Amino acid sequence: MLKEHYYYLVAGLEDLAFDTGKGYTEMAEFSEELKNNLHPSDYKLISLLFLPYDNNNFIAFSEGKTDVWDPFGSYSASDFEEQKRINKSILREKNILPDYMVELLAERGDNEEVIDRVSAWKKLAEGYIRLALNSGNRFLEEWIRFDRDLNNILVLISAKDLNLDANKYIIGDDPFAKELIELLNSGKDFAIPVEPEYAPMIFRIAVENEFLERERKIDLARWNSIDSMTFFEYFTIDLILGYLIKLLIVLRWKRLDPETGRMMLQKFIGEMEAQVVSGDFNIKY
Repeated sequence: MLKEHYYYLVAGLEDLAFDTGKGYTEMAEFSEELKNNLHPSDYKLISLLFLPYDNNNFIAFSEGKTDVWDPFGSYSASDFEEQKRINKSILREKNILPDYMVELLAERGDNEEVIDRVSAWKKLAEGYIRLALNSGNRFLEEWIRFDRDLNNILVLISAKDLNLDANKYIIGDDPFAKELIELLNSGKDFAIPVEPEYAPMIFRIAVENEFLERERKIDLARWNSIDSMTFFEYFTIDLILGYLIKLLIVLRWKRLDPETGRMMLQKFIGEMEAQVVSGDFNIKY
């Protein structure tokens, strides 16, 4: 199928550079521009990239913590409330949330008990990844596999360090995910996989001791991977999808300064300690 070409939109995009601190268009403004200029089927692909933030908000909604709502999410707390009403409706109504969220809301029903974060997080991540891998878009499917594998490697390293059961946290049942679980069960020393080709590089980054430097290298690996995937793309939705992911990376680092970085590290360590005590360890997708 022929791809739409967005000559004027792409020509007007700001140049992005990794970790420069330069001011860029805010996400709400850019998302609205995309909505107004993209073919509906292409904007639907764009919407998939915001689902991880909606997954975070699903957890926040389930815990009654709407004050920590992620602004990059597409759905509001009212949308989640409305979906709960639709689930209970006798008359058939159109769902407003993705199917995997609808199913998880239905499972919880009116249960007001504390949500099992690990189980919910895994179902949400797998639902998002399943949607993206069935999108029919070459770039999106390739990107999701890379990012899933990257996160699974980070989970493996953290699980080994904390002596946790990675089966609860590694996403998917693809051959690489199964290989990572086998590595966890093999003991402290193991041979780093050579496939996929980016695995050795990610393993080297994952054992970086300095927290912020590791985060920077992880995002730089994502950045370089996008460049490789979109190298032959000109004015297409694939290029725009890659640009959007890069913009999300830039906006993340734009908010960081040395003091923020120290606070981020302290928060991370505190959360890790609390999760180890409670058994509630998770890596965000």
